[in-house]
Amino acid sequence: MITSQYRANRASFPRAELEKYRGLWIAFDASGTRIVASGRSLGEADEQARNAGENPDEAVFERVPSAEDDVCIGSEEFH
Repeated sequence: MITSQYRANRASFPRAELEKYRGLWIAFDASGTRIVASGRSLGEADEQARNAGENPDEAVFERVPSAEDDVCIGSEEFH
């Protein structure tokens, strides 16, 4: 469940940290303050979250756009 606390924390998550995961799926903890897993596919990110001892049902998964995607990953355009 995505809470207002998650939304606020996720919105302020450092863009530089997200750039490390370009083109990958990531799993945020339920509070939106840290990335607990990543993978090339959603299934791989789910597996990594489980291996890290996280409950995937409490994580929030999203794909970070790759450099080739015509999408920015934060409030500023990525160059």
